Amino acid sequence: MIARDEAALNPGLRWFFGVSAVLAAIAGAELFAGATDTDRYFSWTIDPPLTAAFMGAAYWAAMVLLAWAARQRSWARARTALPAVFTIAVLLLIATAIHLDRFHHDLFGRFWEAVYVIVVPLLVYLVWSQVRRAGWARRGDRPLTGWVRAVLCLQALVMLALGVALFVAPVGASSLWPWDLTPLTGRAIGAFLVGFGAAAAFAVADNDLGRLHGAALGYATLGALELATAALHGGDFTSPAAGVAAYVAFCASVLALGLYGAVRNRGSAGQHPARGTPRP
Repeated sequence: MIARDEAALNPGLRWFFGVSAVLAAIAGAELFAGATDTDRYFSWTIDPPLTAAFMGAAYWAAMVLLAWAARQRSWARARTALPAVFTIAVLLLIATAIHLDRFHHDLFGRFWEAVYVIVVPLLVYLVWSQVRRAGWARRGDRPLTGWVRAVLCLQALVMLALGVALFVAPVGASSLWPWDLTPLTGRAIGAFLVGFGAAAAFAVADNDLGRLHGAALGYATLGALELATAALHGGDFTSPAAGVAAYVAFCASVLALGLYGAVRNRGSAGQHPARGTPRP
Protein backbone atom coordinates (compact mmCIF):
# COMPACT_ATOMS: atom_id res chain seq x y z
CA MET A 1 0.00 0.00 0.00
CA ILE A 2 1.32 3.44 -0.90
CA ALA A 3 0.96 5.97 1.88
CA ARG A 4 -1.17 9.00 1.12
CA ASP A 5 1.82 11.33 1.40
CA GLU A 6 4.05 9.18 -0.82
CA ALA A 7 4.44 10.02 -4.51
CA ALA A 8 3.72 7.55 -7.30
CA LEU A 9 6.40 6.34 -9.69
CA ASN A 10 6.41 8.11 -13.05
CA PRO A 11 5.25 5.76 -15.87
CA GLY A 12 8.32 6.74 -17.89
CA LEU A 13 10.66 5.47 -15.18
CA ARG A 14 8.58 2.32 -14.79
CA TRP A 15 8.98 1.59 -18.52
CA PHE A 16 12.69 2.37 -18.29
CA PHE A 17 13.17 -0.11 -15.46
CA GLY A 18 11.19 -2.77 -17.33
CA VAL A 19 13.06 -2.43 -20.62
CA SER A 20 16.39 -2.26 -18.79
CA ALA A 21 15.54 -5.49 -16.98
CA VAL A 22 15.01 -7.23 -20.33
CA LEU A 23 18.33 -5.90 -21.67
CA ALA A 24 20.13 -6.97 -18.50
CA ALA A 25 18.62 -10.46 -18.83
CA ILE A 26 19.91 -10.74 -22.40
CA ALA A 27 23.39 -9.47 -21.50
CA GLY A 28 23.49 -11.85 -18.55
CA ALA A 29 22.64 -14.81 -20.77
CA GLU A 30 25.31 -13.85 -23.31
CA LEU A 31 27.95 -13.51 -20.62
CA PHE A 32 27.07 -16.11 -17.99
CA ALA A 33 25.79 -18.91 -20.22
CA GLY A 34 28.05 -17.97 -23.14
CA ALA A 35 31.18 -17.17 -21.14
CA THR A 36 33.38 -19.12 -23.55
CA ASP A 37 31.83 -17.68 -26.72
CA THR A 38 32.12 -13.92 -26.29
CA ASP A 39 34.21 -13.71 -29.47
CA ARG A 40 31.05 -14.65 -31.40
CA TYR A 41 28.10 -13.60 -29.26
CA PHE A 42 29.08 -10.49 -27.32
CA SER A 43 30.16 -6.92 -27.93
CA TRP A 44 33.84 -7.61 -27.32
CA THR A 45 35.98 -10.68 -26.70
CA ILE A 46 36.41 -11.43 -22.99
CA ASP A 47 39.08 -13.73 -21.61
CA PRO A 48 39.21 -15.60 -19.29
CA PRO A 49 35.62 -16.94 -19.17
CA LEU A 50 35.54 -16.24 -15.42
CA THR A 51 35.45 -12.52 -16.22
CA ALA A 52 32.53 -12.91 -18.63
CA ALA A 53 30.60 -15.05 -16.15
CA PHE A 54 31.27 -12.52 -13.36
CA MET A 55 29.79 -9.76 -15.50
CA GLY A 56 26.87 -11.96 -16.53
CA ALA A 57 26.08 -12.66 -12.89
CA ALA A 58 26.18 -8.91 -12.18
CA TYR A 59 23.79 -8.24 -15.06
CA TRP A 60 21.36 -10.88 -13.80
CA ALA A 61 21.49 -9.38 -10.30
CA ALA A 62 20.72 -5.98 -11.84
CA MET A 63 17.87 -7.61 -13.79
CA VAL A 64 16.26 -8.80 -10.54
CA LEU A 65 16.49 -5.32 -9.03
CA LEU A 66 15.20 -3.61 -12.19
CA ALA A 67 12.28 -6.02 -12.60
CA TRP A 68 11.29 -5.42 -8.99
CA ALA A 69 11.55 -1.64 -9.42
CA ALA A 70 9.37 -1.77 -12.55
CA ARG A 71 6.57 -3.37 -10.50
CA GLN A 72 6.55 -0.69 -7.81
CA ARG A 73 3.96 2.05 -7.64
CA SER A 74 5.84 4.06 -5.02
CA TRP A 75 8.69 6.34 -6.09
CA ALA A 76 10.28 5.97 -2.63
CA ARG A 77 10.63 2.21 -3.15
CA ALA A 78 11.53 2.15 -6.84
CA ARG A 79 14.31 4.73 -6.42
CA THR A 80 16.41 2.19 -4.51
CA ALA A 81 17.37 0.79 -7.93
CA LEU A 82 18.89 4.06 -9.09
CA PRO A 83 22.29 4.16 -7.31
CA ALA A 84 23.42 0.87 -8.87
CA VAL A 85 21.76 1.38 -12.27
CA PHE A 86 22.90 4.96 -12.83
CA THR A 87 26.45 4.45 -11.54
CA ILE A 88 27.04 1.31 -13.60
CA ALA A 89 25.57 2.89 -16.75
CA VAL A 90 27.72 6.03 -16.49
CA LEU A 91 30.94 4.15 -15.77
CA LEU A 92 30.36 1.61 -18.53
CA LEU A 93 29.71 4.47 -20.97
CA ILE A 94 33.05 6.02 -19.97
CA ALA A 95 34.84 2.67 -20.26
CA THR A 96 33.30 2.18 -23.70
CA ALA A 97 34.55 5.57 -24.86
CA ILE A 98 38.07 4.87 -23.56
CA HIS A 99 38.30 1.41 -25.17
CA LEU A 100 36.17 1.88 -28.26
CA ASP A 101 38.77 0.12 -30.39
CA ARG A 102 38.21 -3.13 -28.44
CA PHE A 103 34.58 -3.50 -29.50
CA HIS A 104 33.46 -5.74 -32.34
CA HIS A 105 32.41 -3.98 -35.53
CA ASP A 106 29.20 -5.96 -35.76
CA LEU A 107 25.63 -5.87 -34.44
CA PHE A 108 26.69 -6.86 -30.92
CA GLY A 109 29.33 -4.15 -30.64
CA ARG A 110 27.21 -1.39 -32.17
CA PHE A 111 24.20 -2.32 -30.04
CA TRP A 112 26.25 -2.02 -26.83
CA GLU A 113 27.53 1.40 -27.85
CA ALA A 114 24.08 2.65 -28.83
CA VAL A 115 22.43 1.41 -25.64
CA TYR A 116 24.79 3.19 -23.26
CA VAL A 117 24.83 6.40 -25.28
CA ILE A 118 21.02 6.47 -25.03
CA VAL A 119 20.53 5.11 -21.51
CA VAL A 120 22.54 7.67 -19.53
CA PRO A 121 20.93 10.91 -20.78
CA LEU A 122 17.48 9.27 -20.85
CA LEU A 123 17.79 8.18 -17.23
CA VAL A 124 19.01 11.63 -16.18
CA TYR A 125 15.94 13.19 -17.82
CA LEU A 126 13.49 10.70 -16.31
CA VAL A 127 14.89 11.09 -12.79
CA TRP A 128 14.92 14.89 -13.14
CA SER A 129 11.27 14.82 -14.21
CA GLN A 130 10.32 12.54 -11.31
CA VAL A 131 12.16 14.59 -8.68
CA ARG A 132 10.82 17.89 -10.02
CA ARG A 133 7.26 16.56 -9.75
CA ALA A 134 7.46 14.53 -6.57
CA GLY A 135 10.60 15.47 -4.67
CA TRP A 136 13.17 12.92 -3.51
CA ALA A 137 11.09 10.99 -0.92
CA ARG A 138 10.02 11.16 2.69
CA ARG A 139 12.02 9.40 5.38
CA GLY A 140 11.14 5.80 6.04
CA ASP A 141 9.92 4.31 9.30
CA ARG A 142 11.59 0.85 9.39
CA PRO A 143 15.25 1.51 10.23
CA LEU A 144 17.86 -1.19 9.72
CA THR A 145 19.34 -2.89 12.75
CA GLY A 146 22.79 -1.76 13.80
CA TRP A 147 24.66 -4.90 12.75
CA VAL A 148 23.08 -4.85 9.27
CA ARG A 149 24.15 -1.25 8.74
CA ALA A 150 27.66 -2.08 9.96
CA VAL A 151 28.04 -5.02 7.56
CA LEU A 152 26.61 -3.00 4.67
CA CYS A 153 29.04 -0.16 5.43
CA LEU A 154 31.98 -2.57 5.37
CA GLN A 155 30.83 -4.22 2.14
CA ALA A 156 30.24 -0.81 0.54
CA LEU A 157 33.72 0.39 1.50
CA VAL A 158 35.37 -2.73 0.08
CA MET A 159 33.45 -2.61 -3.21
CA LEU A 160 33.84 1.15 -3.66
CA ALA A 161 37.56 1.18 -2.89
CA LEU A 162 38.38 -1.80 -5.10
CA GLY A 163 35.99 -0.68 -7.84
CA VAL A 164 37.44 2.83 -8.02
CA ALA A 165 40.99 1.42 -8.08
CA LEU A 166 40.16 -0.95 -10.94
CA PHE A 167 38.34 1.71 -12.91
CA VAL A 168 40.97 4.44 -12.51
CA ALA A 169 44.08 2.24 -12.83
CA PRO A 170 43.02 -1.18 -14.14
CA VAL A 171 46.57 -2.31 -14.91
CA GLY A 172 48.08 -1.35 -11.57
CA ALA A 173 45.11 -2.45 -9.49
CA SER A 174 44.68 -5.79 -11.25
CA SER A 175 47.08 -7.33 -8.72
CA LEU A 176 44.33 -6.81 -6.13
CA TRP A 177 41.93 -9.00 -8.09
CA PRO A 178 42.01 -12.83 -7.89
CA TRP A 179 42.29 -13.43 -11.66
CA ASP A 180 43.83 -11.73 -14.69
CA LEU A 181 42.11 -8.65 -16.15
CA THR A 182 42.66 -6.49 -19.21
CA PRO A 183 42.29 -2.69 -19.04
CA LEU A 184 38.74 -2.92 -20.45
CA THR A 185 37.57 -5.82 -18.30
CA GLY A 186 39.20 -4.22 -15.27
CA ARG A 187 37.19 -1.07 -15.83
CA ALA A 188 34.00 -3.05 -16.54
CA ILE A 189 34.33 -5.03 -13.30
CA GLY A 190 35.24 -1.81 -11.50
CA ALA A 191 32.03 -0.23 -12.80
CA PHE A 192 29.93 -3.06 -11.38
CA LEU A 193 31.75 -2.97 -8.04
CA VAL A 194 31.28 0.79 -7.69
CA GLY A 195 27.62 0.44 -8.70
CA PHE A 196 26.81 -2.24 -6.16
CA GLY A 197 28.93 -0.46 -3.56
CA ALA A 198 26.88 2.69 -4.18
CA ALA A 199 23.71 0.64 -3.74
CA ALA A 200 24.95 -0.70 -0.40
CA ALA A 201 25.92 2.80 0.75
CA PHE A 202 22.52 4.13 -0.32
CA ALA A 203 20.79 1.40 1.69
CA VAL A 204 22.72 2.51 4.78
CA ALA A 205 21.86 6.17 4.18
CA ASP A 206 18.20 5.55 3.34
CA ASN A 207 17.94 3.29 6.40
CA ASP A 208 14.51 1.82 5.66
CA LEU A 209 14.08 -1.94 5.57
CA GLY A 210 10.65 -1.71 3.96
CA ARG A 211 12.03 -0.15 0.79
CA LEU A 212 14.88 -2.59 0.29
CA HIS A 213 13.14 -5.83 -0.72
CA GLY A 214 14.22 -5.52 -4.36
CA ALA A 215 17.74 -4.50 -3.40
CA ALA A 216 17.96 -7.50 -1.05
CA LEU A 217 16.79 -9.86 -3.80
CA GLY A 218 19.34 -8.40 -6.21
CA TYR A 219 22.07 -8.62 -3.58
CA ALA A 220 21.28 -12.26 -2.84
CA THR A 221 21.25 -13.03 -6.56
CA LEU A 222 24.64 -11.35 -6.97
CA GLY A 223 26.20 -13.34 -4.15
CA ALA A 224 24.74 -16.67 -5.27
CA LEU A 225 25.68 -16.27 -8.93
CA GLU A 226 29.20 -15.06 -8.19
CA LEU A 227 29.71 -18.14 -6.02
CA ALA A 228 28.41 -20.29 -8.88
CA THR A 229 30.77 -18.48 -11.24
CA ALA A 230 33.73 -19.25 -8.98
CA ALA A 231 32.75 -22.92 -8.91
CA LEU A 232 32.20 -23.19 -12.67
CA HIS A 233 35.37 -21.35 -13.72
CA GLY A 234 37.64 -21.93 -10.74
CA GLY A 235 40.52 -22.86 -13.01
CA ASP A 236 40.81 -19.23 -14.11
CA PHE A 237 41.85 -17.97 -10.67
CA THR A 238 45.47 -16.84 -10.58
CA SER A 239 45.89 -15.48 -7.06
CA PRO A 240 47.08 -17.57 -4.09
CA ALA A 241 44.55 -19.68 -2.20
CA ALA A 242 44.16 -17.02 0.49
CA GLY A 243 43.06 -14.44 -2.08
CA VAL A 244 40.54 -16.82 -3.63
CA ALA A 245 39.22 -17.72 -0.17
CA ALA A 246 38.77 -14.04 0.67
CA TYR A 247 36.88 -13.46 -2.58
CA VAL A 248 34.58 -16.45 -1.98
CA ALA A 249 33.99 -15.38 1.63
CA PHE A 250 33.00 -11.89 0.52
CA CYS A 251 30.55 -13.27 -2.07
CA ALA A 252 29.10 -15.53 0.62
CA SER A 253 28.60 -12.53 2.91
CA VAL A 254 26.74 -10.71 0.14
CA LEU A 255 24.49 -13.74 -0.36
CA ALA A 256 23.82 -14.09 3.37
CA LEU A 257 22.95 -10.43 3.89
CA GLY A 258 20.76 -10.38 0.80
CA LEU A 259 18.84 -13.46 1.96
CA TYR A 260 18.41 -11.95 5.41
CA GLY A 261 16.97 -8.74 3.95
CA ALA A 262 14.67 -10.62 1.57
CA VAL A 263 13.29 -12.86 4.34
CA ARG A 264 12.77 -9.93 6.71
CA ASN A 265 10.92 -8.08 3.95
CA ARG A 266 8.57 -10.81 2.75
CA GLY A 267 5.54 -8.96 4.04
CA SER A 268 6.32 -5.87 1.97
CA ALA A 269 7.25 -7.60 -1.28
CA GLY A 270 4.09 -6.61 -3.13
CA GLN A 271 2.21 -3.38 -3.51
CA HIS A 272 -1.29 -2.28 -4.23
CA PRO A 273 -2.57 0.92 -5.76
CA ALA A 274 -2.84 3.85 -3.44
CA ARG A 275 -6.21 4.98 -2.16
CA GLY A 276 -6.54 8.48 -3.33
CA THR A 277 -4.15 10.59 -5.34
CA PRO A 278 -0.48 10.67 -4.24
CA ARG A 279 0.70 14.10 -3.23
CA PRO A 280 2.96 15.65 -5.90
